[in-house]
Amino acid sequence: MTPAGLAAVCTEVAGRHRRRIVECGSGFSTLVLARLLHTRGGRLVSLEHDQTWATRVQSNLAAAGLAEVAQVALAPLEPHPLARDGLPWYAQRALRSLPRRIDLLLVDGPPAFEPEIELSRYPALPALAERLAPDATVVLDDIDRRGELRTLEAWERDYEFRFERRPAERIAVGRRR
Repeated sequence: MTPAGLAAVCTEVAGRHRRRIVECGSGFSTLVLARLLHTRGGRLVSLEHDQTWATRVQSNLAAAGLAEVAQVALAPLEPHPLARDGLPWYAQRALRSLPRRIDLLLVDGPPAFEPEIELSRYPALPALAERLAPDATVVLDDIDRRGELRTLEAWERDYEFRFERRPAERIAVGRRR
């Protein structure tokens, strides 16, 4: 995420009292959000497909004293029934570690930077829609790419969400209509 995009997500968490966060893809944002939740109360679960990266981020959380607030759930990529064009998404068994109610869903994974995998983030909303709180926020990163724009269009068409596109921050912020 860009610093501006991450700042916007932090503002959303603080301003709207988001306490149950699910993040698709882990990294620096995981540490920043965990720190914010540590001071405000809440829990973060980050799905990560890469074992080495998951271990690294989880170690960084532990070193910062944030392991009680945030966890990285190893979720290998595998075929998913909701994925378009047979693209893989996070293993369904990993979804068991997610909260039953999600206040904020941050979608910054799995990788979607190549044309053949550009729609790999599409399953996030359909797979987790039933867990989203009525006033939940969905944030999609990397909206300067074609695949993410196509994903947003599909989400708006298929679900009761409208997304505010924020090109300067490279994110879109969605809420139910």
